[in-house]
Amino acid sequence: MLISKRRWVHALSYEVILLVIIALALSYVFEMPMQVTGGLGIAMAVTSVLWNMFFNHYFEKFEAKHKLNRTLKIRVLHAVGFEGGLMLATIPMVAYALQMSIGLAILVDLVMTLSILVYTFIFQYCYDHIEAKLGYAPQYRT
Repeated sequence: MLISKRRWVHALSYEVILLVIIALALSYVFEMPMQVTGGLGIAMAVTSVLWNMFFNHYFEKFEAKHKLNRTLKIRVLHAVGFEGGLMLATIPMVAYALQMSIGLAILVDLVMTLSILVYTFIFQYCYDHIEAKLGYAPQYRT
């Protein structure tokens, strides 16, 4: 399976911009060195990619075994399962790197997760419009 150059540009630009935002925001909010917050961002990004591959592989097997249709309920189950599992992995990272309690790390990770949801919407909106202006995608109405 070949991945198009457009998909690589999309994925890499999404991750690099997000990494910079996370490193800068955490460094500023928690008055931590960029090496710490940048390292945390990289660790979280790698964990997210690995969890994505693992979770989706087994979720799709589960779907096939139980002959599930991708209804709204199944999509919500997928999203909650993915984000919940990812948070279980990243909360200890946040607590360790930012030298805070698990309770505070849960709150920080939840805020980051919700912020990333907003970032994803804004990034995708902008990316789609840039591609449309360059003639790579259909025009979008604003």
